[in-house]
Amino acid sequence: MSAVSVLSRPDTYQDLSVDFRLSSGQTATATGRLTGPAGAPVTIVLGGISAGVCVQDDATHKGWWRQQVGPNKALDTRFNRVLSFEFLDDQARSLPTTTDQADALLALADRAGIETFSIVGSSYGGMIALALAVLAPKRVKSALVISAAHKPSAMAQAWRSIQRETVELALRSGDGAAGLDLARRLAMTTYRTPGELEGRFFEPEATSRDAAGIVPYLRSRGHKFIEQVRPERFLALSRSLDAHDVSARKIECKVTYLAVAEDQLVPIEQIAEAASRTPDSKLTVISSRYGHDAFLKENELISEALSQFIET
Repeated sequence: MSAVSVLSRPDTYQDLSVDFRLSSGQTATATGRLTGPAGAPVTIVLGGISAGVCVQDDATHKGWWRQQVGPNKALDTRFNRVLSFEFLDDQARSLPTTTDQADALLALADRAGIETFSIVGSSYGGMIALALAVLAPKRVKSALVISAAHKPSAMAQAWRSIQRETVELALRSGDGAAGLDLARRLAMTTYRTPGELEGRFFEPEATSRDAAGIVPYLRSRGHKFIEQVRPERFLALSRSLDAHDVSARKIECKVTYLAVAEDQLVPIEQIAEAASRTPDSKLTVISSRYGHDAFLKENELISEALSQFIET
């Protein structure tokens, strides 16, 4: 670590953009961000479908994983380089595959002169991490895959199909944002656990932030989402989630899978199946009332897992 100089401005970053060709033959543009000192080990960091290029805090935005990435965090950007990117959506086609996303990352890595790297991927980002490990076995050194597997569960596909049809119906009616609002509210009930929602909203303290009840809470989540995401982008990424299917047996790097026992969206059994098919793998299980959203909420548990991964 001492061989890598410490950044005088820990929020310094380089934005990247490159045109590349999809396997379909179509040309797309990949945009990303590289943070950290030159010469340091590179880790690609990927999150769920609402995650963006801003992983750690910068001068104008809060990073979506600022609890874990940044100066003095588990992934310390004073000594590590972090590559993040904006997911391809309907700009690529109606269904960008997780392999298309992996192709975009390789194009960005080439643009930045990065040959090898590790990957940390959560939720949809974990799916992309697995696709990238299959696509570029000589370039991926190791992967930490949180709340993701080699393919989606049937229940997750069922929930997402209802969300998409809600958005599509709203688009046909001329108000796609309203449909996306409702779809996000439904999604929140699958990300979190019944135990958490019951504990917060069954008999909340009159002075607590949850005193207004669960309906206003869900409404606020829906409203926030439509400020950040277009209906067409949501549809493209939702379809991509359901189409994901990689052969874990083809993965050559070591993969650490982290499953959440209470996760409704990606059941522990499915992640265990992915681990059993991966030649060099380790499965870690944590418990969290936040379910699928544990990677965003369980700061200490995730920090410990991330720190162990970075050190190996």
